[in-house]
Amino acid sequence: MSEGSNGQRALWSVLITSLAAPFFVAIAIAVVGLAGSTFGINLTPQLGASLSEAAVATFAWGAFPATVSAVGLTPFILERGSYGWLEAAVAGVLSFAVAEFIFPVAFAGALPAMAFCAGLLAIFMRYVLIRGGILRT
Repeated sequence: MSEGSNGQRALWSVLITSLAAPFFVAIAIAVVGLAGSTFGINLTPQLGASLSEAAVATFAWGAFPATVSAVGLTPFILERGSYGWLEAAVAGVLSFAVAEFIFPVAFAGALPAMAFCAGLLAIFMRYVLIRGGILRT
């Protein structure tokens, strides 16, 4: 997509991030849950009655902050065709904070760690979009 316009880059970035970021988080929840069940520990007790419900609930909840993050980064993409890793991290943490304010999660003690993970996920999504040829390097 190196020949595409910045508007196309922004559109594809929002579409891909809105679906891929919550998918990656749902997969992580499933892996953590499976690892815990291997040792007889339920690591996702508040997320649902089963591991599949926890993964689906995580995907559904994560769609909002992923979209907010992607839309927040759109001005950088429209201007430069990309954004930096620090901008991605800030967008991930801030969008998580907005989503947690609107749709509170049950793990109040883990919010700083979850916000940090949201920032890491936003950096990872930047890498995915660059490797996919959507964003410029």
